[in-house]
Amino acid sequence: MSIEFLGNCLTVLSHSLLAAKPNEGCALLLGSHRQSSCLEKQNILQVQMIWPCCNVWGMETFHILDLPKKINIDIKEDLSKKNRFVIDPREQLLANRWARERNWEILGSAHSHPNGEPIPSLVDCYWTFSTGLIVIIGKYGDIRAWWMVEDQIFNTKEVAILSSK
Repeated sequence: MSIEFLGNCLTVLSHSLLAAKPNEGCALLLGSHRQSSCLEKQNILQVQMIWPCCNVWGMETFHILDLPKKINIDIKEDLSKKNRFVIDPREQLLANRWARERNWEILGSAHSHPNGEPIPSLVDCYWTFSTGLIVIIGKYGDIRAWWMVEDQIFNTKEVAILSSK
C-alpha cells in the first residue's frame, strides 16, 4: 500500500498541522483508491483534499476514553493539546458527507508531533479504534505515513509516500 498526495495537498497538510504549534494539529485526508499499474496491483490511496480540523482535546476526553484501563502508562504526565489530539466527531461527519458528494471517502487522519518524531506514540497506537491510515508530521517537518491496526501496536506498518502529481 502507498499514499499519493495530489496537487498541493502535502503542502497544505504540512502548513495546517504546523500552524497549530505548540499544540498538536490534526486533519482528515479525503480522496479515493486506485490500483497501481504494476503486476502486484498495489493499492494506492490518493489524497485529493486536506480537511484541517480543530484539536478539541480536553481532560474530559481522557476520562471518556478510559485510557488508564487500556494501557499501563504514567497518567500523571502532562496531558494537553500540546501532546494529544481529538478530532471533533461533528467535523468527521461533515467531512464524510462532503467527501461522499464527490465520490471520495475519508482515507485516514493526520496529526503533528510538535515536540517529537513522526512515528506513532504509544497513545496513538492504543487509541486507534479502527484499522486505517495515519499520517504524522514531526517537529522538523518530516512526514511519515502508517497503517494502524486496532489496538495492535506491533502491527503498525509504515506506508510509502509517493511523489505528488
